[in-house]
Amino acid sequence: MDPHILIIATETSLRVNLSQHLREEGFHVLETDGAQALMSLLDKEDVDLILLDLQGLKRNGIAMMRLIRQRFPQIKIITINSGDQLDLSIESMRLGAFDDFLIPFHLEGLMARIRSLGDGRSTEDKTEKSR
Repeated sequence: MDPHILIIATETSLRVNLSQHLREEGFHVLETDGAQALMSLLDKEDVDLILLDLQGLKRNGIAMMRLIRQRFPQIKIITINSGDQLDLSIESMRLGAFDDFLIPFHLEGLMARIRSLGDGRSTEDKTEKSR
């Protein structure tokens, strides 16, 4: 079962390109450009993974991550950042980010990491069902 993914990015081209590619790969994808209605969206939608653009959101992205971690600790978060903001990447990893990708990144590397999440979840689901 493929994870349901939420992309949070202020840069439209990043958000649209990632969303399009993920949909072509068969993933269920939601998008937002910021925190406006983030918590109500997460309350309504089944989200397994968030792709969080720290490059555009900066400290606001870290603040969003803290909120998500408090209310939805089961959601995995992969951060996307630039090399000149490594302090944000380090802080996101301390907050429990699943992974961190620096721009420019290879899309196939990101896809492999997302697929590994789906593989891990389906293994856990099978274990739970067999009990």
